[in-house]
Amino acid sequence: MRYPLLIAFIISLNSFLKAQDCTGYHKYHCPYGDYSFYTSQQSTSALFRRGQTSEFNMVIYGDEDYYIAVCGHRKLGDLHFRLLEDNKERNVLYDNAQDDFSESIVFTNEVTRNIIVEVTVPESGSGKDKDLRCVGIVVQFRETGETEPKF
Repeated sequence: MRYPLLIAFIISLNSFLKAQDCTGYHKYHCPYGDYSFYTSQQSTSALFRRGQTSEFNMVIYGDEDYYIAVCGHRKLGDLHFRLLEDNKERNVLYDNAQDDFSESIVFTNEVTRNIIVEVTVPESGSGKDKDLRCVGIVVQFRETGETEPKF
């Protein structure tokens, strides 16, 4: 009776530990902007699988420049990310598919607002890779320099 319970405990512990693998992934694997930017506490990391789309809500403040980078494990391929207004219309502010799947964007934000960072991992062509992989989002800001595209 002890061994089945022990095996079940070990399996559940393994899946719990696997969920912790991405903590801080963005800190060590994503590109950062230049040294004029401060890193935001809104930066985060998460586990993704192929074909998954997730949304991350954040607040961006007026009269600030922002640097946002999205990166993932190399086996995930090119990540698709969009910046959306967090309102009923969900207007697209930026789509990296229009920018050759660039990992990052720098822009000037004129008014304080909520936005959504939508990240999509492409489907696997072979369907064999079902493993969870890490994705990171780096958010940095600075006082506006008035030189970047404006949203």
